[in-house]
Amino acid sequence: MSQPAISIVVPMYNLELYVERCLQSLAKQTLKDVEVLVVDDGSTDDTRMLIGDFVRQNKGRFKTFTKPNGGHGSACNFGIERATGKYVMIVDGDDFLDHDTCEFMFDKAETHEADMLMGNLKYIFAAHTDKHVPIELGVDREKLLDDQDRSRLFQTWATPCARIYRRELFNDESLRFLPRIIFADVNFAPKSYLMAERIFYINRELYNYDVTRPTQSLKQTDKRVLNVIPALRDALDFYRAKFAFRAYEQELMFYTVRHCVSWLGRLRVLHGYPRQQAVRELFSVLDDYFGGTWLGDPLEQVAGRSKAALIRQSRRFGYAPIVWGWTLEQKAGPIDKKVEALLSAPLNRYRQAKKKVKKTVFRRLSI
Repeated sequence: MSQPAISIVVPMYNLELYVERCLQSLAKQTLKDVEVLVVDDGSTDDTRMLIGDFVRQNKGRFKTFTKPNGGHGSACNFGIERATGKYVMIVDGDDFLDHDTCEFMFDKAETHEADMLMGNLKYIFAAHTDKHVPIELGVDREKLLDDQDRSRLFQTWATPCARIYRRELFNDESLRFLPRIIFADVNFAPKSYLMAERIFYINRELYNYDVTRPTQSLKQTDKRVLNVIPALRDALDFYRAKFAFRAYEQELMFYTVRHCVSWLGRLRVLHGYPRQQAVRELFSVLDDYFGGTWLGDPLEQVAGRSKAALIRQSRRFGYAPIVWGWTLEQKAGPIDKKVEALLSAPLNRYRQAKKKVKKTVFRRLSI
């Protein structure tokens, strides 16, 4: 049997509402030489049953596996280690592809001898879509990334989606997702940038990324949001183990600053864990790997001058002022609404009276 062109790894956990849409999009791929490895990560709903039903009706390219729950990264690793294709693609179980995506990506990867081929994502919201571009290249619609382009990859949000990877890259067993965490994408993406010698980018939407799921990882507010800390630490340790940390120190610093600063918004609504302690743990990643260097230009370029100043000042007090500010905002919110309602009451009464006058005049003119 010939080697498949692409192995598509599909991690799934409690996605019963999305199973058919995802698998149907893979069954209809115009590239026929594809294997799909569906990994059920110990689902507790009807996901496993629906996978089985679909695969029985669509025999051929699908292989199914069930494993104990170990998180998104664990399920991805499980599939990667069983893939046989020339390239590997990750498609999350609540997302889907257009029908010609695999054929298009494979042809481009082969033509340009890419170790990684990447494109844009289409974010699917309830009432609209939006485009995520991993790297801005001006007018260039496609390009083999040079050193400057690759450095800029660290300035955007991490994702393994809308990408295919030459399977030989995974012969290095350290190129894996960190298991048992959410936000494993944060951990995997920078590793792949180091391992892929040739990265080719196409300015085209190649992946439909659904952000409407209520339990989607971006919407978590419990302690699991702190999974970003081991994710970042493991990625930084990967560069150290490959003796590449110094060569990429600036890129890694900006990457880590960007994620730590953006995570403040998530810690603001964190429940079930001390928020001040969470902030300290988050920024300790930067302290441990970059000393105080991150507090200068990297912080200002990512956060802006005023927010950077707030973070620097708060750091002197164990980040307590940031948490105090959150508490004051939460308490002031209901008061602000009451004051706004009180101040707007006269205007609302005026508008209601004006409407009544217009209706009266209209009725009289109609008689």
